[in-house]
Amino acid sequence: MGKRLDGGVLMVFAVTLLFLSVLSTFMVFGSGFDWDPDDYSPEYWEAEIPKRQWIMAIGVAVPAASMATAAASMFALPRRPVRIIAGGLVAVLALVPFVVSWYLGDGAVGRAQYWALRTPGSFPR
Repeated sequence: MGKRLDGGVLMVFAVTLLFLSVLSTFMVFGSGFDWDPDDYSPEYWEAEIPKRQWIMAIGVAVPAASMATAAASMFALPRRPVRIIAGGLVAVLALVPFVVSWYLGDGAVGRAQYWALRTPGSFPR
């Protein structure tokens, strides 16, 4: 058969997802980085809104999966104090990229919505 999915394997998945969450947070940051937003038409920005929403969803899902896997590792049998402490630490550490990805993604979507409502040639507020 195969190796049983125990707490140690879940902890390895949680730590791996924690490292991947740094990359997904950088991906969310990159999606919201606009050089000259007024050079593009409102139609471009309307098309950007769903793209940025999907990137935000992926960027938030990776740290959330890390937190969930760390929590599952904490409650897996047999329970070990070291794994419970490590799982709590990984869950708390994954909370940081979760919040940062949420904040950056919300800002990126908001800016795309703002520029989608601008009329060409209007003066910025």
